[in-house]
Amino acid sequence: MHPYYATIVGIQQLWPSEAVRLFAVVFDGEKKTESTRGQRIMWRCEIQGEKAEAALRRLLPFLLLKRSQAILLLEVAQLRPRRRGRASPSNTAYARMEMIRRELRGLHEGSRQSAREALPVNPLWGGYPELSPNALGWSRGQTLAYLAGIMDSDGNFRVEKRRVKGMIAPHYRTNVRCAQVSPSPAVELLARVFGGRTVLRSSRKLNHRSLVSWSVNDRTADGAVRALLPHLRVKWMEACLLLELRQLKAQGKKGLTHWVHRTRWQRPIKMRKRCYTPEQVAEFERIRQAVPALHSRDLRGLRIPQEQFTSRGHPGSSQSRRGLTGSGSGPRRRDTRKSLPRGT
Repeated sequence: MHPYYATIVGIQQLWPSEAVRLFAVVFDGEKKTESTRGQRIMWRCEIQGEKAEAALRRLLPFLLLKRSQAILLLEVAQLRPRRRGRASPSNTAYARMEMIRRELRGLHEGSRQSAREALPVNPLWGGYPELSPNALGWSRGQTLAYLAGIMDSDGNFRVEKRRVKGMIAPHYRTNVRCAQVSPSPAVELLARVFGGRTVLRSSRKLNHRSLVSWSVNDRTADGAVRALLPHLRVKWMEACLLLELRQLKAQGKKGLTHWVHRTRWQRPIKMRKRCYTPEQVAEFERIRQAVPALHSRDLRGLRIPQEQFTSRGHPGSSQSRRGLTGSGSGPRRRDTRKSLPRGT
């Protein structure tokens, strides 16, 4: 008797998630909800078998981080019988599927000996995992759509508040960042497209991998947000808030402060300088608090002006917000089959 090997492709995010809903619509999957230990509701969508193989073939040209996992899953599809009633795979085929399963686990856990080592797949795949977006022929729109998906998953849009000695009001600046385990072609692509720098942070904890992060601030962040906004599906509200803060700061400092400065001969001179008014600072603080509040369970009382950022067909429009809160099924029953690691 040989174990059954199931190929599974799925996505999971906090409920509600436009990305999970879109995945279910495009690939005809079933959405399920489950609660975590922190009582947060997770939304999951998984497909397997022929549906998973068809989805992988469509997604493969647009994968960077998990392209090797997708190729391994497609290799398993070639080893299994296509339809019921056909002869079972040979012992050699089962041995190859088990080797591929272990290879997938090593890729997920980062325990693979060498990233440059050839995958145990058909030689016709040679060189494909290392192809760059330019070699694959990605357009500007496809590149931005991919990077928006990375930001929806592992990115962060936030407003930083700093108090500087000698300043009347705190300093507010917009920040966009993304971090993933190293090496990360996606983080490197963000730096090439939008500028900024990448920083490698080595982990001292056992069984923890190093992280590579990318970040940009203020003007550079504003350009990145405007380019990504039409393609964001999960964090578009945070992006809109960052743009609103930039627009408010672009109006200039409306206040005026006066003080007396003494020269080296101790002669007093009246000085004045532009500054932000208390009303402007209050608006900056409102936006800063609104960004993390979007991740809170209770969004009552949160005021987010959407009119100036909402466009037809964008996730913020009324047309695309329909159906975001579809009901999910109950808890998932335990599956005792021996499956391949999920290519999420």
